[in-house]
Amino acid sequence: MKPLNYLVLLLTLILLAGCQKKEVPGELKEQLDSIASAMVPQHAESICDVSLVLSENGVLTVKGETDLPGAKSAIIEMLDASGHNYADSIIVLPDPSVVEKPWGLIAVSVCNIRTKPAHSAEMATQGLLGTPVKILNKRGGWFLIQTPDSYIGWTDDPVAELSDEELALWKSSERLIYLGHTGIITDSRGETVSDAVFGIILVKTGERGVNWSVVLPDGRAGEVRKNETEDFRKWAESASIETQRLISFARLFMGSPYLWGGTSTKGVDCSGYTKTIYYYGGVIMTRDASGQFRYGDEVSIENPCESLAPGDLLYFGRERDGKVRITHTGMYIGDTEFIHSSRLVRINSFDSTRTNYSAYLLEILQGARRVTGFTEGKGLQRVAQHSWYF
Repeated sequence: MKPLNYLVLLLTLILLAGCQKKEVPGELKEQLDSIASAMVPQHAESICDVSLVLSENGVLTVKGETDLPGAKSAIIEMLDASGHNYADSIIVLPDPSVVEKPWGLIAVSVCNIRTKPAHSAEMATQGLLGTPVKILNKRGGWFLIQTPDSYIGWTDDPVAELSDEELALWKSSERLIYLGHTGIITDSRGETVSDAVFGIILVKTGERGVNWSVVLPDGRAGEVRKNETEDFRKWAESASIETQRLISFARLFMGSPYLWGGTSTKGVDCSGYTKTIYYYGGVIMTRDASGQFRYGDEVSIENPCESLAPGDLLYFGRERDGKVRITHTGMYIGDTEFIHSSRLVRINSFDSTRTNYSAYLLEILQGARRVTGFTEGKGLQRVAQHSWYF
């Protein structure tokens, strides 16, 4: 080979080697993924959207966002132990650069919460008027919020923003919970200010005859029937999961439409329905059926009509790759029957002699849970013990 050609080849190889894309070490990626999986077992309940990037000049950067300070700490400890030099660009939510007030109160009767900040995005869940939420981020008129059951999503519905001091003032105020199925809030002339659904929370300001005077989170004033409400603190402290009360309340939804992501008397999906039933008993349940399946006391389903008790929650699904995947839930109401939201709220039976028998649902029944004890924090918690309310 001629010297000139050899020199050209050598320079070409050097240039090609220098242009090769540098990659993050595989073991660091694996450790990062392991931390994220451990910290966020239920994706919609927490955020750990963090990645590692290696620049062309070899600078390793860890960037992204999380609402869990412990997740950031674990990632930083992992990188420190690795011996690699790195730059830290992890944002712990709420993002202080865009969120001045970290709390909010839902300001419409039913707030739609989506998986992404877009109207075309899937509706993940809902929040009710007066519900306290954490504001984690803002983007183009949308709020990234977390509800008291830890669910996270985006809404562009009205949310009244509160500082820590303003939230404390709200928690110390006289509040009412609306216990009717549906109704209206009116002004002193009888004009409608807002519709009302079970579970909304209003601040009481006075009374006029058979009505309480109230103020909504966005400052609108109105009146609500006294016999349709109860003092919020009194209700939270005395609410009971006595099964016949829950069943009577659940029956009020009969014929209501199925709504994906719905958690109100305007429309419910299956887990939104069981969640709403138990909220009537003063209990905050985790949002999704698969999550609800992780809590409560296990009940045998070998002979379901013999082992189940009214109020037990039923979980349906299929086994895939050796794991049970829960896709549906309902509540057992006794005498072989259960109530659930499937196309509409209905009652089916495990008894093959009944006209409402469902062989399909009996076939895919995967388990049952009885709610008898409560956890601190996520999953299964009394309203009266939740720090966002009291």
